[in-house]
Parts: sequence; structure tokens; C-alpha cells
Amino acid sequence: MLKKIKKMMKKDRPRTQDPVTEKKDLLRERVEEQMVAASLAEAGLASEAQDMLREAELARRKILVVGREDRISDPVIHYAVGFAERMGYDVVVLNVVPLPRDASRTPAAMEQIVQEYERSCVACVKKLEELCQGRGISCTHVFKTGSVEDCVREVHEEIKRIEFVISEPDMPEEALAGEEPRVIPVYCLAH
Repeated sequence: MLKKIKKMMKKDRPRTQDPVTEKKDLLRERVEEQMVAASLAEAGLASEAQDMLREAELARRKILVVGREDRISDPVIHYAVGFAERMGYDVVVLNVVPLPRDASRTPAAMEQIVQEYERSCVACVKKLEELCQGRGISCTHVFKTGSVEDCVREVHEEIKRIEFVISEPDMPEEALAGEEPRVIPVYCLAH
């Protein structure tokens, strides 16, 4: 513990990793922060301990919005932005290219498809980014290839403080076109 405190006290220490993408267990990290702050306070450095705890609290919580392939419907966009604004969350948008199992047989063709798909996803996310920017909400777009479940799991591990996932309803487009109010799935992933 003393080594950690000495490291923290060095003024010109470089940041080892972006705090948004650190891959640590959240509970363990919080306990370690509290222990270091207590040690700093015991060593007579109460203001540094308070600053450290305040900085940890400022790391904003996030919601993950999972689109259906290269699209995100207007109801999901508006719900996600409203949810983020009410709760004080940042938004992370995930688009996933579900590659077929035999994708390795034609890598050049698959690469071209993935590039076109990514361009389409970026254009789709523009509306959500503009709405977020207008309301002062940070918005990040992530593009991955693979199964949706695996990609959600990867993003959840890579980006700290994702607390809720909002996704498109798992219904055919024809059913979603009706005038009935749609149910937008919101769920929480275990840390």
C-alpha cells in the first residue's frame, strides 16, 4: 500500500491507462480507492485524499445503446437520450456486424462488407450524437464484429461504469410499424 501512495505522490507520473477503458473489477477498484484515501488521510494528506475520492466520483455512469445491425430506431434514440438526461448518464452506442461462421473463407469480400456496414452505422448514429450534444450528454460510438452477446460482453468489460443496456425490441419490422406503443428493453448486466 505504501508503494501505491508513493507513486501517487509523484507529480510527473504518467497515466498508465485511460480510466474509461481500464479493465478492473469495479468493486475491488472502489475498495482500493477507499483504502488509499484512508492511508493518505492517516498520513496527514487529507486534502489529497478528498481530491482523489472526488475524482473517482466524477467518472460518469453510462448506458449502452445496442442497435439492430446498422440501425437504431427513433423511439429507442429518444428513449435513450431522455433516460441519459434524467439519470445523468453518458451514452455508449454499439453497432455489431454479425459475421457468418464461414467469413474467413472470403476475407477480402468480408472486409469490404464490414467497411460499408461501418459507414452506414456512423451515418445512423449521427442523429443520436446530435441529440446528445444538444443536451450536454457525452456520446461514444463503438463498432464491433461478431455475435451481439459477445460484443455487449466485450464492451461491458472494456468501458467502465456501464450500468444499463437499452436495445431494440426483438420483433419483426412489420410488428414495430404499428401504432401500438412499443416496449423498449432496458436491462442491467452483472459486474
